[in-house]
Amino acid sequence: MAKRKSNRSSDAAKRPAKLLTRIAIVLLIIVIILLVIYLIRPDLFNRAFDQFNDYKPPATGELPEGDVTEITSAELSIHFIAPEVRASGDCTLIKVGETEVLIDAGPTQGNASAIKDYLEDYCTDGVIEYVIATHADSDHIAGLVGTSSGGNYNGILYSYQIGTIIQFNQTNKDDETASGNPTLYGRYLTAVEYARNNGADVYTALDCYNSQNGAQSTYYLDDEHKISMNILYNYYYENASSDENNYSVCMLLSQEISAEQTNHYLFTGDLEEDGEERLVQNNDLPEVELYKAGHHGSKTSSNDCLLEVIKPKNVVVCCCAGYNEYDAAEENIFPTQAFIDRIDGYTQNVYVTIMDDGANDTFAPMNGDIVFYYKTAVGEEEAGLRLWCSQNTTVLKDTDWFKANRTSEEWGWSQADRDSFVSRH
Repeated sequence: MAKRKSNRSSDAAKRPAKLLTRIAIVLLIIVIILLVIYLIRPDLFNRAFDQFNDYKPPATGELPEGDVTEITSAELSIHFIAPEVRASGDCTLIKVGETEVLIDAGPTQGNASAIKDYLEDYCTDGVIEYVIATHADSDHIAGLVGTSSGGNYNGILYSYQIGTIIQFNQTNKDDETASGNPTLYGRYLTAVEYARNNGADVYTALDCYNSQNGAQSTYYLDDEHKISMNILYNYYYENASSDENNYSVCMLLSQEISAEQTNHYLFTGDLEEDGEERLVQNNDLPEVELYKAGHHGSKTSSNDCLLEVIKPKNVVVCCCAGYNEYDAAEENIFPTQAFIDRIDGYTQNVYVTIMDDGANDTFAPMNGDIVFYYKTAVGEEEAGLRLWCSQNTTVLKDTDWFKANRTSEEWGWSQADRDSFVSRH
């Protein structure tokens, strides 16, 4: 019995050695195969290493949560103003010291009052130095006109002293109806003339890019010339498109932090795929800290041709998530699954202004008003971007709306996860 036990012990001791030998043989074979491939096709190895070096995992570090009381004194703040109507639309305020830039004022004429209520806390001198109207769709310009009472409009262009208006160079829209009444675009033109007559300079984006007719391609928003608003070249400034969105004014905001660091923030209105491809071809675009998602997170904007260049760390979608505003197919409801599938490889930090509340036939805030601001160093606290939202700072992937309506393998939420979540709720 003792001898048999000894044999079993000896066999057991030999097994790890045999296993290690087999592993070594397999590894040797793999090395030989790789060596042969390298000798025959070295380009394959070079390509693989280049892809490895270029790969950047999706940004997962959420920004430090901000404090609303710090925003007014911040060196730079970027505000995505949530509409107080059930609709998707853009309205963005950029504030640098006493200088304000308002990009669009959507989504409806009736929302002008809500925009002005928000601006009261940040534009205290009654002057908006720059207004950018990206294109002529109502969900971008309606609040610039506002509503009429006794013939007087309450829109942004009527309510503030405007320094400079930078607007789209082309549109396919008519300024009058067939019966001769002004369209919204026609009323927008009247509002622009009102501002011009009250001292505003009015330029097109093409004027700015070409630095002609008194316009500039770069406007510095601070006295130190460290924060610049740069009008990019869009092919459709001077070429026709059947899609109004492609006429969008595109702007890159750049903030010099130090000799080694500059933060960039990109705004492309509702630019579509063809426009994005040409934007990349015609401009030297940097990687960006913040990207305002094109066309409210549609399936036709925020394409890989642009994303792979700008590699956004943070993304804001100005939309009413889940609201079928235009009686569209499910695949077209903002923010679309196609948008998620493209953006999820670059960042998890995606924020949305409002969402549909179909049960009550209304809307609710998702993140609400979304503000990114740059805080300078104080004591031991490091300088850097902060995020404040009026509702919460929950990223899109962690919201109940996303879990019930969208999927993302990159974000760890499969169709099975979605089905399970829906069945439990």
